[in-house]
Amino acid sequence: MICGAKLVYRTHAAEIACSYCRRTFAASVLCPAGHYVCEDCHGAGFHDFLEKTVLAADGTDPMAIAETLLRGPFLPSLGAEHHAIVVAALLAAVRNHGPVPLPGGAARAVTDADILEGIRRMRQIPACTCANHGACGAGLGAGAFISILLDATCAKDVERTLSMRAANAALAAIADCGGPGCCKQSVRTAVLSGAEILKELCRVRLPLSHARCFHIKDTTHGCKGVTCRFSR
Repeated sequence: MICGAKLVYRTHAAEIACSYCRRTFAASVLCPAGHYVCEDCHGAGFHDFLEKTVLAADGTDPMAIAETLLRGPFLPSLGAEHHAIVVAALLAAVRNHGPVPLPGGAARAVTDADILEGIRRMRQIPACTCANHGACGAGLGAGAFISILLDATCAKDVERTLSMRAANAALAAIADCGGPGCCKQSVRTAVLSGAEILKELCRVRLPLSHARCFHIKDTTHGCKGVTCRFSR
């Protein structure tokens, strides 16, 4: 973001000052020249766009909503900003669809407060969790989607289990894409997984569009090109 150099990924973090705000953090991703951008500065501006745009969305196609968010200003090529896109797009689509039947017979309507809660949860997940923790934040977004839809808590049985299974399904789909990691590919894969899980649990089939990726080669990891399903 500062000099355009290819990023260096370390397996062990070290204390380093953000090149923008000068605060010090334990970090493992920087450039060869020593530039480092903290999470707050990295996503500055995008989160406001995300909230305003998703709350104003009026369609029921979560992929279309996600594509709008992926085209947003200030969204870096890679980074934790992508995590909230998944839960925001899925929850907004269900909100616009209307009340959905839940396992057990009750109906659930998604609200703006639900969407904001989903965004809040995903902003807690740092960048590089895919490699550092073995769980891509975009995939966890599918779990957060089902968690909020079912009002899951740590004290509940079925709701907690289904939330974890949703996250597991999305993470497996993202892992099957192979690497190096592409945040755009992960977001799209997780949204599709979340929509499939919604269909299985609630018998609600949301419309799903397919747009060709517009971020070709826009990643420091290197674009997968024709081997990515979203490139064609």
